[in-house]
Amino acid sequence: MRAPWRVFFTCWITYTVFWTPYIVREHFPAITLADSGTLNVQRFLRYTPDIFPSARGGAFINNNPGASITGAIPLFVFRPLIARVEAWNLHQPHPPIPPNDGEFFWRTVRDGLQYYFLLIAFLTVALAMAPITAGTAAFFCARLQTFGISDANAIQVSLLYALGTPIFFRAALLNHNMLVCNAAFMAFLVLWDPLEHPAPIPDAHGLQNPDSRPLRPVPAALAGLLSGYCVLCDWSGVVVLAVTALYCFLRSAQPRPGHPPAAPHTRPSRLKPLLSFAAGAAVCIILLALYQRWAFGSPVLPSQHYMHPTAPTGRGYRGFDWPSPALVWANFFDSRFGLFAYCPFLLLGLAAPFIPRKRRLIPTRELWVLILYFVLFVLFCAANQYSWLQPLTGFRYLVPVVPPLTILSIEVARQFPRPLQWILGVCACAQSLILAAAHENDIRLSVSTLVERRGQFFWLIRLRDAGLPVDWGCTVGAWMIPILAAIYIWTPWKRVALLSHSVPPTRS
Repeated sequence: MRAPWRVFFTCWITYTVFWTPYIVREHFPAITLADSGTLNVQRFLRYTPDIFPSARGGAFINNNPGASITGAIPLFVFRPLIARVEAWNLHQPHPPIPPNDGEFFWRTVRDGLQYYFLLIAFLTVALAMAPITAGTAAFFCARLQTFGISDANAIQVSLLYALGTPIFFRAALLNHNMLVCNAAFMAFLVLWDPLEHPAPIPDAHGLQNPDSRPLRPVPAALAGLLSGYCVLCDWSGVVVLAVTALYCFLRSAQPRPGHPPAAPHTRPSRLKPLLSFAAGAAVCIILLALYQRWAFGSPVLPSQHYMHPTAPTGRGYRGFDWPSPALVWANFFDSRFGLFAYCPFLLLGLAAPFIPRKRRLIPTRELWVLILYFVLFVLFCAANQYSWLQPLTGFRYLVPVVPPLTILSIEVARQFPRPLQWILGVCACAQSLILAAAHENDIRLSVSTLVERRGQFFWLIRLRDAGLPVDWGCTVGAWMIPILAAIYIWTPWKRVALLSHSVPPTRS
């Protein structure tokens, strides 16, 4: 199982080097939770319009707290370091501030907290977003191996998912949509063939395991916990919870392929795995209800119900309206945040249902579960008027559909000649790399930005703006970190050492 670990460390190091120094609303509860054990962000009330006062006292962000709780873990661990940096930062000279620049970073410079917030942004990526996202890709690789996929193909598929799709772009900062994506994908992989037998065989319905057994309570409970965590992060997690519960129902009490049905008195019950799933999901849902009851007075009404009206909330219930065809199109093809504008390779996934059964590796049931999840999530985001705000940070709302679309797209790409498969994969990785390096909202703008910056990462620019000396050597060094790490991780050192020992010594 060395391949998943190699995938993990490759992605973790790459995501960390490509981090983006943005502070978003989820950072503020993470800071207060790590500092003083509360999600009340009263002291940051005027920092962002995404924070509003509560009628019960205090102030809170206009979203669920799951991402903030996750981001608070590394901040709590490194709290002494953060406190020292904050105290040191307050005594540093302030660099010049551009006139009429309302960007949040320049406010931190004015307050003498630029290094403090840059450190917080880095820690939440390096020790939360990057390892969680890299761990999901590594788990994907491990599951592919248990399905009977060769190590080489499992590595290629998992790295294409991790570095050749918008996953690379979104892992650069603390983000609840990306955490929903990771948890939803993990839940699906846990439920998909939970056995550890490595000898799947194709039948009329696709890739199946001859020894497949009914779903067990432990994987069902873990899938429920992950699905409930999606709801704790964002209300779009309701889609994850519904589809995963349906898949759990379909997976439970599954008869072995090729075996006659068991007698009625010996048939395994669906009840135990379903109850386990519900118990796992209830943990995070109860936690969300307790938070909303404490912060706003109602365990049911979302935080958006209490916030000040904004432009997106003018339609429907607090911005949640009937699905809009215009928003569906924009979420797919708008150059600033469209899914297929950021990764045209994923368009192949829409053709997966038309592949004949005998040529498919994905079982029919799993195929339609993935499609159902994709359709429901697209409809949810088309009803959410906040989707129109995505140009502020780029592609975001549809990121949880990237894993199923990646699986479906790879299924379609399998039907192409091998050289064409490599061309598609290389192009997808190249576009993803450019978008992640520049972190702009358009591939054309990203290319011009990288040329203008001479390949410099945005976090290096922010360090320079904060007052540190940053030159071309820093840029070269930053790019060399993931390159040298990949060389070290993927070079077969043991094989080289073995060959060197097998050469007989020369006689003098």
